[in-house]
Amino acid sequence: MPDLLHFLQGLWGNTALMAAICAIVVTQILKVPIHFVTTRAWDWSRVFGAGGMPSSHSAGVVALATALWFVVGPTSPIFAVAVVFAAIVMYDAGGIRRHAGEHAVLLNRIAMEFSQRSESAVAGQPEGERLKEILGHEPAEIVVGGLIGLVIGIAFGRWW
Repeated sequence: MPDLLHFLQGLWGNTALMAAICAIVVTQILKVPIHFVTTRAWDWSRVFGAGGMPSSHSAGVVALATALWFVVGPTSPIFAVAVVFAAIVMYDAGGIRRHAGEHAVLLNRIAMEFSQRSESAVAGQPEGERLKEILGHEPAEIVVGGLIGLVIGIAFGRWW
């Protein structure tokens, strides 16, 4: 038990890790009221969902890199790795994952049209599972997530 307590205290004292976790949690929670403002519908599943405004992926990696700037300095190889990691994650969130979501929209539409036209479709038979359509982020979602991560990373880097 003392080893576990020591481990947890070490995590709590890890500035960069706490900044990243805080940024992810804050942005995931912010998705609910932002979704409400844009749709006038409360959707609490947004707290655990991928995609949407703001990008928690961007917030987390930018908070991590920013906090590391303060902890290890901008000339550290650890900071360099964090910056490259952040760039890759943000590119992936806005590129590959967003396009996968767009493909899911089209595939779901094709599957629905096919099932409606199919002669073998039996009334009352359950439809196949729909692909998840919200996967990636629009550029604005990535930028807003990054800005939130930057603010949280600075706060943790300076005061944690």
